Amino acid sequence: MEAAKMRRLSKAIETRLVVAFSDNQGENHIVEPFTLGVHKDTGRYVLRCYGNLPVTNTESPDSWKLFELEEIDKLQVMPIIAKTERNGYEALDKEMSEIISFTLNNRRVK
Repeated sequence: MEAAKMRRLSKAIETRLVVAFSDNQGENHIVEPFTLGVHKDTGRYVLRCYGNLPVTNTESPDSWKLFELEEIDKLQVMPIIAKTERNGYEALDKEMSEIISFTLNNRRVK
């Protein structure tokens, strides 16, 4: 299950597509995925993403979210192109001990 989720998220990062999912508390999210990796403290797979709802023209550092993959349910890759760059994005995420895929200049690096 986690492997399939990781493949779908990696593909969404590669193609810069928005994803939608529910978390384990039943809250719905629509986000732009940027980095997939392993959390440095917990060793769990995590997704760094930019939460873009409500959609606004202003960017906020509070819009950056980190989700554990096991929290993500009902994952859907949406046919919506994500923004290539967001303020505050660091491809080499300091919260991750291992990076599986990330966005760099509109490309996915593996």
